[in-house]
Amino acid sequence: MKKSIPGKKKGKALPAEPTVAREQTSEAGVTGQAEPKGEAALNDVEELRLKQFEDVIEQGLGGFMLAGKALKAIRDEKLYRAAFNKFEDYCRERWGLCDKYAYHLIDAYTVVKHLDRELETSPIGEIRLPTNESQVRPLTPLEPAQQLKAWKQVLKGCKGKPITAVEVEAVVAKMRGKTLTTKTTKPNAALKKANSKLTKIGKWVSETLDEDESDLTVPMLKKVLKKIRTLLGAKK
Repeated sequence: MKKSIPGKKKGKALPAEPTVAREQTSEAGVTGQAEPKGEAALNDVEELRLKQFEDVIEQGLGGFMLAGKALKAIRDEKLYRAAFNKFEDYCRERWGLCDKYAYHLIDAYTVVKHLDRELETSPIGEIRLPTNESQVRPLTPLEPAQQLKAWKQVLKGCKGKPITAVEVEAVVAKMRGKTLTTKTTKPNAALKKANSKLTKIGKWVSETLDEDESDLTVPMLKKVLKKIRTLLGAKK
């Protein structure tokens, strides 16, 4: 069954990826000013490749697969080095991206590329690939074999339905022996205390009104008001 990779559009293809060892990356956000601009010049071929990759990014970061592939190549080949000393500075200054998100795009591209290759040789019925980076993010901490296993389970559970990041997170959490918790609104302590006071006030007022109406004099009403203020902790 033929599949299309998300983000892939008709037109000029990206240059092939070279075999380059991955640099050590950091998940920490980058703050402050960029380091002084780089001094290592690019040759003509590298300049052309950089332009091709930047054209892809500029035409639409929404296509996360193409953006991830382009950023990966720029990082691995150090095509940013003529203007920047660090890839993180390049992402921030050139594209307004924090390095953490840039690495998410790169990792998402790597994961989907692996899924695309493996699903072609593993007939499992419905074949669907992630369509956005948020669907892929929960898979990135897993080993490649586990990524494939998790995505197959997602497809099985969401057959015919839209796939969201929540479904992927739930499958990954189950595989890792964790329970996916969702945020619930807990009763506010102050609100619970206020409701308790109001319940007491309502009960006390009801008991007072059940007494002989002749006792409901002005002094008695003042006493009722004083009691209510005391229960509420109100100041005079």
